[in-house]
Amino acid sequence: MADRRAWRGVAAGMVAIGVLALLPTAAIAGGFSNPDFGVRRVGMFAVTARPDDVTAIFHNPAGLTLLEGTQFYHAQSWFVMDLGMRLYDSKGQLKPNYEIKPTLNVGAIPFIGFASDCGTKNFRLGFGIYAPNAFGAALPEDEPTRYHATQALFLSSRATLAVAYKFTEKLRIGAAISLVNVYMMKKQYMGKNMLPVNSKPNDPKWDGRFLPAEQTGATDMLMELNGMAWTWAADLGVLFHPVPTFRIGLAFSGGSPFDLKGDVSLTDSTCRPGDMNCKLSDHKGVKETTTHTTGMLIPFELKAGFNWEFVKDFEVGADVYYWHYQVLQNQHSALAKPLKGVISELDDPKNYGKSWAWNIGMMYRVVPSLELMIGFQMDFTPIPAQTYTLENPSTDQKGISMGLRWQIDDRWRVGVAYVRNWFNFINVQTSISQPPTNVKGHGSNNEFAFDFGYRF
Repeated sequence: MADRRAWRGVAAGMVAIGVLALLPTAAIAGGFSNPDFGVRRVGMFAVTARPDDVTAIFHNPAGLTLLEGTQFYHAQSWFVMDLGMRLYDSKGQLKPNYEIKPTLNVGAIPFIGFASDCGTKNFRLGFGIYAPNAFGAALPEDEPTRYHATQALFLSSRATLAVAYKFTEKLRIGAAISLVNVYMMKKQYMGKNMLPVNSKPNDPKWDGRFLPAEQTGATDMLMELNGMAWTWAADLGVLFHPVPTFRIGLAFSGGSPFDLKGDVSLTDSTCRPGDMNCKLSDHKGVKETTTHTTGMLIPFELKAGFNWEFVKDFEVGADVYYWHYQVLQNQHSALAKPLKGVISELDDPKNYGKSWAWNIGMMYRVVPSLELMIGFQMDFTPIPAQTYTLENPSTDQKGISMGLRWQIDDRWRVGVAYVRNWFNFINVQTSISQPPTNVKGHGSNNEFAFDFGYRF
């Protein structure tokens, strides 16, 4: 029974599915719904009250009423992350004596969609296929972080059908329904020699992870996990124009429960004990595989904002986002059969709180066909220090943006934008995860976006 508790405690940390998001990106608190679609959003941040391209399907479906004719639209945002960290041992000393950095850390959120007035004055129809989150990361296989993660991939994609109607010049309403797919993959190592009975997060036996990989390779096991789920979500949006130059936008995105299902495996090393030339890649020994079912939930989201054209050709806007993440307190996984005879279920504490963000932005039309944008944002993570993990190392962050859109002619419009985000200094010393994620480090990222639209 004691060994069972030890294995389950370690496995809860090792095999936990960090599915909300793998690494920090712009507005990561949004988790399943990174909002950086379209150059207006990326360049100006504030978009809820005036989503004037096909990405209104996502930002606020009522904004489809701002479009005329039939339009095709494509956008992409790419992220490149800079993250450096060192881990605390049980005595509070930082190890190693240099920063550990990911060997790969990139993300992308593509969007492709259509919108049409269907030959009517007030009705609009829109359809989009996009990925609010698509991130991949890798950490070195010979560093202590190998017991947290070595490879990770997370994809959250949607196919959305939206409709909108302009009741009056002052009131417009839109709604959308989405088919949602979630996929994740993760690899990491589990160390047999550092599985203490009834361990505590700061138990000295966890310090075995700081041993050179050549010394632990013979007893480490390679864990591989993947999972996929399908669910659906509904959105509702409103635009209110009390006066032509002032606009108010409201949007609600419903939450969606789902079960992530897939395989979990543990593979022993083929190295012999004491073999100092053992490589972690030599894990081709006995492999045990089972399946898991993990209950998950996409929390609901609220958005509100305004847009004010205070003088001709100058716009100022602001948005507030809220995500109901406190519903994620614990993550439970049930295995179809025990691994190594003892791991039958997993419980990963989350203890998430509320999450919200605010941003402001400005747009200036240099000439009717050329728009310049700037913005500033603050984003507040729902993740407390006690449940901070390297799969989702999100802290509060701030960012600045700039963008440009050019209306080439009556049919074509193109745009580019750039965002720089900085994350609050990372310094966690109260981790309850196993192994403990007591870590000190820093993070930032660069985001590049472009889009183009064509009106038929």
